[in-house]
Amino acid sequence: MQVHEINELSKASLLGEVNEGAGFYLANMSQDDLAQLRALVTEQFLHVIQCVAPEQVAKYRAAGLAHYHEVYQESDFDHGSVWNKASRVLGPKAVEQVAQLGFYQKLTSCLGDFLVSDEEGFSWPGIYWRLVRPGNSDIGPVHADKWFWDLGHGEMPGEPGEYYRLKIWMSLQSQSGKSGLRVVPHSQKSEQWRYHGENKSGKMKPVLDEKEEDLDLVALPLSPGGFVVFHDKLLHGGMPNLGDTSRVSMEFTMLVKA
Repeated sequence: MQVHEINELSKASLLGEVNEGAGFYLANMSQDDLAQLRALVTEQFLHVIQCVAPEQVAKYRAAGLAHYHEVYQESDFDHGSVWNKASRVLGPKAVEQVAQLGFYQKLTSCLGDFLVSDEEGFSWPGIYWRLVRPGNSDIGPVHADKWFWDLGHGEMPGEPGEYYRLKIWMSLQSQSGKSGLRVVPHSQKSEQWRYHGENKSGKMKPVLDEKEEDLDLVALPLSPGGFVVFHDKLLHGGMPNLGDTSRVSMEFTMLVKA
């Protein structure tokens, strides 16, 4: 699998690999972009802790996100409830900063002025991050993003067919081969995948009816600063974190004019 440099990105190459190729396009952002994304996530991470456990802020600030798992204690706060998706969606000012970064501007120059979905209904683009501890089940199960939309997550703008969806997933802190994202190459071309919806925490979520061990899951070779743009129907899911640092990633759904 080839990981492209950001200056190689073009509409033809991206959509060719996403639609007709393996279903995804791998690239690297600049180290400056990576540093700014990490700073935005860290600011929000510490702000949330400030709200729920102010006496613990200094401890988590000193450890940093990569070593979150080394200092976290259940007596500090409940990990699962504190780091729900709503608390991990960047605020509108941070979203504006992301939109000025080089990788985002390059995507815009290739795809046009795309929209970013607002699946939480916050009234601003939904750019959010994830935190996955080593040896924990913080990862998302294998699925296709299209299934969430079919089950009522989010609304597409404009007339039917006016926009299509692409997902971007970015590694801010990961260890290639030990933590990150897994995909089933070429799975976007098939309609055979079976799933059903289950109500989880008040929302219908898709559950794959296939056995994961029967899928040809491949770990994407992404180090910090690497990102993948993939098809709405591509089967994918988080890797179990086999590394020794917490995995931090960021993602959002691009709504591209057809």
